[in-house]
Amino acid sequence: MVKQERAGRTRQAVLLAAAETFAQVGFEAASLVDISRRAGVSKGALYFHFVSKQALADGVRRAAGREVGSSALRALRAEGPALQGLIDFSHELARMLREDLVVRAGVRLGGQGARRDGAPDGPPGPPPTGPEIVWHSLTAVVHRLLDRAAEAGELCPEVDRRAAAELLIAAAAGQVLIAGEGVGRPGPEAVSRLWTAALPALVAAENRAGYRV
Repeated sequence: MVKQERAGRTRQAVLLAAAETFAQVGFEAASLVDISRRAGVSKGALYFHFVSKQALADGVRRAAGREVGSSALRALRAEGPALQGLIDFSHELARMLREDLVVRAGVRLGGQGARRDGAPDGPPGPPPTGPEIVWHSLTAVVHRLLDRAAEAGELCPEVDRRAAAELLIAAAAGQVLIAGEGVGRPGPEAVSRLWTAALPALVAAENRAGYRV
């Protein structure tokens, strides 16, 4: 059991060191020697858990997907007005894109040459994009919470939920792309501006004051 716990800690240290390196310099410039030094492990220990830099990149992308997926699940389980839950989720997504090294690295890897299938040989598959990392979780949250908001009478009767969902998903995907371009983005004020602009199209004027954007 102790040996397994030690191995688990080593794997996690390598993964975090890889995420930090990929987030800073990208896939191509990242060095396994630098990653192993940053993790405080030997290169042999690194190879024990990840057979290649590609395997490390795949591990970081999967970890990023799990982080966003967990946040999406919390949003779907949260109590309170559904539309407020969607607003809060968008702020949490932006926070992770700014502050979570694993999520940031996953986004940056999505726009670079790291292979999707992780195979060491053969032609590469199409490169994944940044939004693909969060796409399924994001789409599910937006559609489900908009449906709940409509069922609870939060939305104006004339709102086209499908069109609203497409617009909000596109805006969130834009946040992901922006996050890949620089540290500290997207900022919370950008998310607030988005919702300040979107709420009038979704909620009656007399009900808007009840939402925190």
